[in-house]
Amino acid sequence: MDHIIRLLIIDPDLNDAEKMISALKSAGLAVRPQRAADAQDLEDKLRDHAPDVILCTLGQPQLPLETVVESNRRMGRHAPVIALTEAPDSDVVECLEAGAHDLVHKDRFDHLRHVVARAAAHQQQWRQLKACEASLRETERRCKTLLDNSRDAIAYVHEGMHTYANSAYLELFGYTDEEELEGIPLMDMVAREDQPALKEFLRGHEGGVPPDAADGDTQEQVLELQLTRADGTPFAARMEFSPATIDGEPCTQILIRNRSNTRELERQLNYLAQRDLVTGLYNRQYFIEQLQRTLGRANQGKGNASLMELRIDRFGNIREAVGVAGGDLVLADMGKVLEDACGEGDIVARFDGEAFAILSLRWEQADMEAFVHTLLEQIAHHICDVEGRSITCTASVGVARVDENAPDVNELLSRAQKACEQAGRQGGNRMQVYQPKEGEMTQKQLDETWNERITAAIRDNRLHLLFQPIVGLHGEGGERYEVFMRLLDEHGEAVSPAHFLPSAERTGIAADLDRWVIDHAIERLAVQRKAGHETVFFIKITAGSLHDPQILPWIMERLKEKRIPAQCVVFEMKESTVVAYLRQAKEFVKALRSVHCGFALEDFGNGLNPFQVLNHVPADYLKVDASFTRNLASSQENQETLGRMTDTAHTQNRLVIAQQVEDAASLSILWGLGINYIQGNFLQPPTESLDYDFSTSG
Repeated sequence: MDHIIRLLIIDPDLNDAEKMISALKSAGLAVRPQRAADAQDLEDKLRDHAPDVILCTLGQPQLPLETVVESNRRMGRHAPVIALTEAPDSDVVECLEAGAHDLVHKDRFDHLRHVVARAAAHQQQWRQLKACEASLRETERRCKTLLDNSRDAIAYVHEGMHTYANSAYLELFGYTDEEELEGIPLMDMVAREDQPALKEFLRGHEGGVPPDAADGDTQEQVLELQLTRADGTPFAARMEFSPATIDGEPCTQILIRNRSNTRELERQLNYLAQRDLVTGLYNRQYFIEQLQRTLGRANQGKGNASLMELRIDRFGNIREAVGVAGGDLVLADMGKVLEDACGEGDIVARFDGEAFAILSLRWEQADMEAFVHTLLEQIAHHICDVEGRSITCTASVGVARVDENAPDVNELLSRAQKACEQAGRQGGNRMQVYQPKEGEMTQKQLDETWNERITAAIRDNRLHLLFQPIVGLHGEGGERYEVFMRLLDEHGEAVSPAHFLPSAERTGIAADLDRWVIDHAIERLAVQRKAGHETVFFIKITAGSLHDPQILPWIMERLKEKRIPAQCVVFEMKESTVVAYLRQAKEFVKALRSVHCGFALEDFGNGLNPFQVLNHVPADYLKVDASFTRNLASSQENQETLGRMTDTAHTQNRLVIAQQVEDAASLSILWGLGINYIQGNFLQPPTESLDYDFSTSG
């Protein structure tokens, strides 16, 4: 074994420890030993160093095997613990059950050598595996980000045919999907007069490297060509060619640089892609990316951390008292308190609603608890001024450890959330560190369970659609319905999507649910239109569909098959999803508009500058967040905020929908504010029928 084995020995007899070290060195093992004398010394050694192997002599009253194994785990280490014994009748099974890697008799130095070498190799392989996993995730993320988000048009060509094209390349040539390029030779995209030059050039690039290139010389070559878009429009471009490989096969990379000045647009996109619009803190997506990197480092023993979820206690009461905009001011204030309280290396984000997340470098119990208690005191003593009203609040905090033994990101987030919920149930204004319960399912297990249940529900036809009318307030004609999906369990009881959609998105089955809803909604819409109804469906889609490159061609094929005009379908996505996946949403909505489908932004208005996102993702309809319509009659602030948003929307030629309207008083106020459409149980709750009488509205 070439590398140095960092050895931590726990043995009361210094002479015995020296004998073991000498025997290991004599056997050719390079060891760097340390010795722990007591429990405090052990924790200090584990805190400062990441040992490769721990040797623990049995029978020590101050440091029994169970204490050593627990300290190893508690300090975030993964080192295998080898139990040493002088008793001939020691039970190896008992030691293994206590968490030991193996059991060795102290006088069997030949056995000890093999066990230590094997344990050290196991530890090294474990760390290499973690490093490979982290490196692979990071490499895949970077490659995908670089290609998908490049403003330059990039494609790969093999034998004159496209094998890959990024979004900018598709956009440049007027295609909406990579599949449309399949079967189209590169030569057909070049003007006739320039085809001979390209043909000669490609002939010289067969195999990926031009014949006149020197060994190792893979310099790109450039051609100025007249090209042709899908609709026949000609344009000139400077194409850069360089050799490359895909899946081990040689090919040619094509690069067409974007010469337009897009720095400011890119800056805005990068900011929006990372930031929460209400607080200015990092958003959920960016935070999870950083958590993934921190977890990768911790798995390698290169630094532990603490993941904290923080929720403002009884925030619903605060929002009810000061209105939606006032509640956003409280959230922005809390974001500033958290940002000021955290250290330079900490990352603070707003997750959703009143939930925040902190990734802190404080991971030792005492240090972490002191930080959280100080933070809770600062929150409790902070006074937020909301239009002359003084608002105070408290918070609950849940903590999960990020160390060598930490699970995947989803399980870490679930642990912090569970601990936070437990702190809230205990009255709030306190912290709770996650402790796993016996028999408790991990988030991964829960997700797998939901995946199986959803798959079974699709197979057994236990999904069904409900419809709720969207009614015009100012004489707008036509019939509009929002489409809802419900899952029935094995006993026929309805399960709300809120219970299973988060798991569905994590496991990727959400895209299948979207397709099921779209498919059955189009079937129902076709029946409705054949009966003479000019009906428009609003269909919700999840983030899963943003990552499905085949979804839009499939939708268009289904609409054509059922003879339904594309403008009869409006796809609807939550504002938080659009902000979290801004680049993908931008491309998706652009493609939707190109085929004349509508787009609605749901739960709109929860940011200090909510219209900023519309600069990048234009929406035809703005469905304002339901919190604006709750207690509307008694909230002057909500009325004023809704009025301002509606006026701004109308100046941009966007239509506004108020959802969850529950009373006649709210209806009259919304009419006066100029809201275009309303939706809610006051008109009709979601039902399986499409029988609302639209002739009585308006």
